[in-house]
Amino acid sequence: MTSVMMRKLNGLLRTENIGKVIHYYDEADSTNSVLAKLAENGASEGTAVIADTQTRGRGRLERKWISPPGVNLYISILLRPSMPPGESPLLTLLASIALVETLKKTGVEKPVIKWPNDVQIGGRKVAGVLTEMRSKGESVDFVILGIGVNINMTRAQINSEMREASRVATSVKENLGKDIERAKFTADMLAEIEIWYKSFARRGKPFILKEWTDRWGGQNRRVRVHTEDKNTYEGTAVGIDGDGHLLVKTDEENTVKVIAGDVTVI
Repeated sequence: MTSVMMRKLNGLLRTENIGKVIHYYDEADSTNSVLAKLAENGASEGTAVIADTQTRGRGRLERKWISPPGVNLYISILLRPSMPPGESPLLTLLASIALVETLKKTGVEKPVIKWPNDVQIGGRKVAGVLTEMRSKGESVDFVILGIGVNINMTRAQINSEMREASRVATSVKENLGKDIERAKFTADMLAEIEIWYKSFARRGKPFILKEWTDRWGGQNRRVRVHTEDKNTYEGTAVGIDGDGHLLVKTDEENTVKVIAGDVTVI
């Protein structure tokens, strides 16, 4: 985003807390890394960092997040929730819900969540969430919601920037066939995150788990799981547990809890 677009974003924001303080960079190594330093120095809840491009953008499992300038959204948001560290993955679910609702508001039909942190349109990834947590004793000190959204990339840009990954990637522009106002999208997304964060605080874990499941694209679908230790197995995705871990019923009728790894609908 340019400074002009940031001024436009400030004019569109209607949140009480989320995004009220925004640090903008033409270029950053990683918005999560920048915000972590601010958080360690006492930044308040709701503080956000936006970069027009990232030189070391990160996805899950230490993958690189491709971050070309001028077209997408790369943002990190600071939360300081009162919760035990083990419940912090629920905030990834919350952010995924907010992304789905923002995409719907923008005009996208049937965006769905891919466990644990991606949002897809027509089976292709349009956005992802990288949640990072710091604890203090038995409670959370802060959580950073790192969000990347492919907004205005064309198919040619996706192919050239993402290469092999391009076959499973898309953008909002590619889906809707028109340019999207990034400032408006960002303002809408920050508003959705605030709405769902407040709802989570009031209504708790069961509410978020149900709302996430309603937007999940893998319910009762056959999936292939690639674990972190490079094992692979198949089964049926049957739901998530109270901590947001995926539950898969294998062909041997065993229910396996997937804590981390890649899961593909087949």
